[in-house]
This record gives sequence, structure tokens and C-alpha cells, in this order.
Amino acid sequence: MIHNNSIRKFLLINVLILCLVSLANAQAFFKAEVIAGGNLSQVDGDETAGFHKLGFNTGLGVVLPIHKNWSLSFETLYSQKGSRLAKQYPDDPDGSYKLRLNYAEVPLMVMYTDREFMSFGLGASWGRLVQIEEFKNSSRVDSVTLLGGPFSRNDFELLGDVRFRLYKNFKFNLRYSYTLDKIATRNIRDSQSGMMNIRDFYNNCWSLRLIYMLNESPPDKKSKNVLPK
Repeated sequence: MIHNNSIRKFLLINVLILCLVSLANAQAFFKAEVIAGGNLSQVDGDETAGFHKLGFNTGLGVVLPIHKNWSLSFETLYSQKGSRLAKQYPDDPDGSYKLRLNYAEVPLMVMYTDREFMSFGLGASWGRLVQIEEFKNSSRVDSVTLLGGPFSRNDFELLGDVRFRLYKNFKFNLRYSYTLDKIATRNIRDSQSGMMNIRDFYNNCWSLRLIYMLNESPPDKKSKNVLPK
């Protein structure tokens, strides 16, 4: 279930982004982004290793050049994370597991751009959990809820980012993010020993995205200028 307060906060952030996008269209020093793509994620600590959970990663962003090749990037995203384990047995219990963690995220990064063809970025992100569902053996776990826990509503992550221009205003983006502080602490059965252990959980995610720059003029590959006019 998505909490109404989280929806309002996310909508307010998107209104801010839309205002900045409008300003970007009017002012050359802002660059606006439309972002669409997906996540490959896992939750470290839950005994379901592997980036098997697929989800959307989409939103809006603005880029503010600050000095020569350096710029600041600010985004607001809807990002679906979690973990997934396929059925292990044909009967019930089937051994399957799925955890859905959907976030409203606000990443902030410092970017370095090499002649506008490739960019590298480092930054941090705050995520607000807006929806959660857990399934074991294809049955929903009713004790896991948005307000009741055991997962934290906030997720603070470090991220690394690389992007390159595909064609004109389209860019391909690869991003890696990892939780700075645990998102939950749970009692988990070890897959090797069968013993119950207390584990801290962390989001671990790769994002593949397509970015469209709304008000950027693609640079001439033959040009020696560092930044396009």
C-alpha cells in the first residue's frame, strides 16, 4: 500500500522539478532530462543472492553546469527495488521468495563531462519507501507493511554513474547504488547451516536508463570546444 503522505511529498518534488524544467527551457544554463529505464537489484543479507529483481527507474532531472566540464545533477525518481528467488520445488512450499521495495528517490550528483560525449558522476541519494510487499512460497507475508516495519522508510545511498551520448539528445546511462545504512535487521535462516542468524539488509542495485536532454544542442564531434553553445 502506498502512503498518502509519501505521494504528496513525491508530487511536490516533481512539481519542483517541472518548474526547473520550465526554467531550463527558458535559460540556457539549465539542462533538463527525461529519464526512463530499469533496475536490476538484490537485497544483501536476505539469502537470495543475485540481481534477479527487475523494476522501473523513471523520472525527471536537471543539470546545472558549474565550472568548465563540471556540473551538478538533481533528479526525482520512482525506483522499484527488492529481491527475487524463483521457485525451487514443484510443490507447496515451492521455495520461492519475492520482496518489492518501491521508492521515491532524490539523487544529487557531481558530474564530470569529457567534451559532452561521456560523463562520470558520483553522489548520494535519499529514498523514501512508498510501497512494500513480501511473498514467501507464493503467499504474501501480511506482517510486513509500510508503516509496521520491519523495513526503514528512509534509504540513504551512495552512487556512481556513467553516461554517453547515443544519438543527438539521447544518452545511455549505467548507474550503481548501494545503501549506506541498513534498511532492516531480520532473523534469517542460513542457507548453508540451517541456523537462524540476525542479518542487516542493504539495497544493492544496477540501473540501466535512457536519458533525453530537452534543451541541449548536441556537440559537433569535430569541434574542439569543451562545451556546446
